[in-house]
Amino acid sequence: MSSRECAYTTPEMGESDGEVHEPARAQADQERPPLLEIQALKKYFPIRKGLMGKTVGYVYAVDDVSLKIRHGETVGLVGESGCGKSTIGRCILRLHEPTSGRILLDGCDVLSLKAHDLLQIRTQFQIIFQDPYASLNPKLRVRDIVGESLRVHGLAGRDSWEDMVRELLMKVGLQPDHMRRYPHEFSGGQRQRIGIARALALSPKLIVADEPVSALDVSIRAQVINLLDSLKAEYGLSYLFISHDLAVVEHIADYIAVMYLGKLVEVASDRDLYQDPLHPYTKALLAAIPGQDSMGKRRKNNVLSGDVPSPINPPPGCRFHTRCPHVMDRCRLQEPSLVEMKGNHMAACFLYD
Repeated sequence: MSSRECAYTTPEMGESDGEVHEPARAQADQERPPLLEIQALKKYFPIRKGLMGKTVGYVYAVDDVSLKIRHGETVGLVGESGCGKSTIGRCILRLHEPTSGRILLDGCDVLSLKAHDLLQIRTQFQIIFQDPYASLNPKLRVRDIVGESLRVHGLAGRDSWEDMVRELLMKVGLQPDHMRRYPHEFSGGQRQRIGIARALALSPKLIVADEPVSALDVSIRAQVINLLDSLKAEYGLSYLFISHDLAVVEHIADYIAVMYLGKLVEVASDRDLYQDPLHPYTKALLAAIPGQDSMGKRRKNNVLSGDVPSPINPPPGCRFHTRCPHVMDRCRLQEPSLVEMKGNHMAACFLYD
């Protein structure tokens, strides 16, 4: 590992270099290189059959995706189930090994790191899992679930790690005495707060939130979203917020990337995407949200016809052409590129060519 490119230090909780006014901090963050840069990422899962495990095909889960996340920014990654958005999150953390591409965290190529160097850099990115029931070890007390990473990375001594766990639990809205309980003694919302405390323990720069509120009651979702937003402001966090629900992403994301069948079809700021969506798939997702749009108008019923094609055998040309109401002959033959249409608003559609 190059010490110049991939050396990291882990600050103590709440550590600051000094008071900085928010406008100046925001401008500085915009001028800095991106915290995370994904370049031409691909992840193909092999399909094996027979006693010898011969590869007979691939699941094209992620196919040539590029994306950036700036310091202090929340990027929402949305799309239907099976489009590959969770696979991207797991590739960032190397829970899946990508087929090809590059993942740069503060300029460091995460995919080039060996086991020892990867352990060091793991303090800089963490994950909040979708299922608060399955993501916590039922045999461990909360203090061990949250404090395990502190001990593994040597960030707390034998006498201090429990104090740090108590502080983390209070940060996420739990009581200090909860640390001696087991996961089955908590509600779903409380379990997800434990998962958030675990992700926060190492003071990461980036948190991958993989559908963190989809398994929660509607009333609890707003509380968890507000918690994530307040933690972002307090610790200067960046999020990759993965969700299938554009109504949820609207309340937390600065930029939104829309994904369909392994590819990005539109990337825009939250304001531009909700007020002026370009891609037909994005328009259909917005139309599926009950109620009114951001302009106070009732959304039109724009239900897509047909099913999502199989990622094992994606259609040629534009992958959305089998369901698109504006399909042209060109769409069936050529694949549109994700290009800038106006400002920082990007879309992959021949309607705007």
